[in-house]
Amino acid sequence: MKRYIHTADAVFALILFCAFALSMLLVLMMGAGAYQRVRDTSENHFSEDTCISYLTMKLRHFDDATGTVYLGDVNGTPGIYMTEFIDEREFVTAIYFYDEDETDDEPGYVRELFAERGYDFVPQYGFEILQVQGLSFGLEDGVVKISCIGTGGGHAETYIALRNWGAVE
Repeated sequence: MKRYIHTADAVFALILFCAFALSMLLVLMMGAGAYQRVRDTSENHFSEDTCISYLTMKLRHFDDATGTVYLGDVNGTPGIYMTEFIDEREFVTAIYFYDEDETDDEPGYVRELFAERGYDFVPQYGFEILQVQGLSFGLEDGVVKISCIGTGGGHAETYIALRNWGAVE
């Protein structure tokens, strides 16, 4: 016995396969577009989010009974100082924004400098942590305010209440 395939059945199966293939292609294209947008957003906000996270972690680390945290000035550059005692000697960690050549369009760096208290801080000697366009610190009612402008122009800020209230000068 011979089976005959009707043309209408074959056309219907082909149309159904093409519809399935087209819908899969559309779903893949929409997924790729969504991924691209998420990736672009993440890249645009990387520097300011990383800066805020890094500084928050550092402040939390130094917020104990043995150290102090205070706002100060690194040779004309505002920064945040965190002190600690190691082998009965006091050391200071300074975190600040420094742009070596303010005339160019290149962003500056968040820098960190660790030294024994009394050491003459020179801003360009600090270790480059992260490239950003700007970083500022403030103090409002015993709460440290940190604002960062990333390389993409995005802005992020946070407020950190220190447990050791007497530690902020």
